Amino acid sequence: MPSQDKIHIYQLNGGSYKLLRTVISCTIVISGILYVILSTLAIKKYQKQISNVFLNTKKINLNWGYYLIIGMLAIWIAVIIKVEIIIFALVVLFVVSAAYFGISKVGILNPTLLEKDREGYLSADDDVEYQKYQKNFAGDETIQRVYKNLDSWMNDQKLYKNPEINLVSIAKLLDVHPNVLSQTINSIENKNFYDYINWYRIEEFKRIILLPENQKFTILTVAFECGFNSKTSFNRNFKKYTGCSPREFLKDHKLIS
Repeated sequence: MPSQDKIHIYQLNGGSYKLLRTVISCTIVISGILYVILSTLAIKKYQKQISNVFLNTKKINLNWGYYLIIGMLAIWIAVIIKVEIIIFALVVLFVVSAAYFGISKVGILNPTLLEKDREGYLSADDDVEYQKYQKNFAGDETIQRVYKNLDSWMNDQKLYKNPEINLVSIAKLLDVHPNVLSQTINSIENKNFYDYINWYRIEEFKRIILLPENQKFTILTVAFECGFNSKTSFNRNFKKYTGCSPREFLKDHKLIS
């Protein structure tokens, strides 16, 4: 604009541009809040996804993601209250923290769930294949065949006792695609993989804890023997499937007072 026009707008305290600036400021604030909310939901969704595939989720710690989200929220609060020194300080702290987590958690942001060859995770190619299989039903005959084979392995080899077992590793044993195995469990047992394995573990616990020779062991020792790797997971799943705590179960069978 010519200088005179600029002076005129300045004298009018911004004129029509005042509304535009207000809209932009509001949009910036809303975008920050929306980003924090969507980021939190994304992590929660991912946690739910991995719980359907992996049993040992205790080792998959996503707290660092929440820390970064809290950092974003703090920055946006500072933006809203317009304290520049705090904004700059928080941004510097956030960048340093992001760099630290990026180095210490190297590989964690890979879009694949796991590295197939190293830990039994799905590779990038397998993940694409997995999405394609999700749209296709394996068929009743295949489902029945896979379930019969799975049931044999579970009862004869007691695969559930391995705390590191996951959907992909069992699919490899059965020589089927992980999605076919997931469909099989969902169709026949009406459970996801996580619930299916833990149901076996609870049933095994109930069986062996009642044996006279095992009554000298603690509840947690027997739980670990059945494949659980944490007290919290065991207690939560035991109550889920039996409606009572392990101690209440033992009291009902007069094994403890």
